[in-house]
Amino acid sequence: MYESEARTISMWLHFAAAIAAILSAGTLSFVVPLVMWLMYRERSALVDWHGKQNLNLQLTMIGAGIAAVILGVVTLFIGFIVTIPLFIAYWIFSVVISFMAGTAAQRGEYYKIPLVIPFVR
Repeated sequence: MYESEARTISMWLHFAAAIAAILSAGTLSFVVPLVMWLMYRERSALVDWHGKQNLNLQLTMIGAGIAAVILGVVTLFIGFIVTIPLFIAYWIFSVVISFMAGTAAQRGEYYKIPLVIPFVR
């Protein structure tokens, strides 16, 4: 795979995940990086790196959502006062950082996304 093609695929991997997060309120945003990463991970180290980074971001987002709901229910819905704003803040962070990582991928940089749990190594 050419370097320019790997950069473009890596960029769109992040951008498409951010767009999917906006359009589906974060519920389907893990599908895009998963499919693109599975298709192109063996062709380019750059795509493999960025696919793992964004997939970890989306899986952390899902985990944070599940934790927020569980904490809210366990505390008899009082916990939602704290967990809903925190979840919304992390969702906004995930969209913004996806665009930042996408621009870094277009430059050919190996950008490490902060505040994620490394599920996929």
